[in-house]
Amino acid sequence: MQPFEFLAKSPLADATGFVDVVKETLQHKKFPNVFGIGDCTNIPTSKTAAAIAGSNSILVRNLSNLMFGTNNPVRKYDGYTSCPLVTGYNKCILAEFDFDGNPLETLPINQGKERRLSYILKKDVMPTMYWKMLITGNWNGPAVFRKLFHLGGTK
Repeated sequence: MQPFEFLAKSPLADATGFVDVVKETLQHKKFPNVFGIGDCTNIPTSKTAAAIAGSNSILVRNLSNLMFGTNNPVRKYDGYTSCPLVTGYNKCILAEFDFDGNPLETLPINQGKERRLSYILKKDVMPTMYWKMLITGNWNGPAVFRKLFHLGGTK
């Protein structure tokens, strides 16, 4: 993926042309009143809708803290992203991971195994979540469900 030319030439960009943010807080490294999210940033995660969803609430909370006088970002992004990999007819592996490539699975099953459930999620559930929830700002990723499904564990 290439950076946008107008960003690459701006003082917001790093040497690679992407907006230079702290990966955990999404706050710009030089300009504390600037935050970045998504494909335009230099965060080391896949450029996916899942990454946007996973970082949405972090950006909102940290930006709100700055706007209301708390200059220290509180929430930290773990690099969550997801890549549903269709592996066959009605089969899919739902790969979810963090900045370091460690599995960050939402469901309490081995998502590295081909499953029809993963295929159904990719085919039928995820498009609806994207168009009805993410685009409207009402989906902040599966972190809440991950905690529920793993009984509040560390995932």
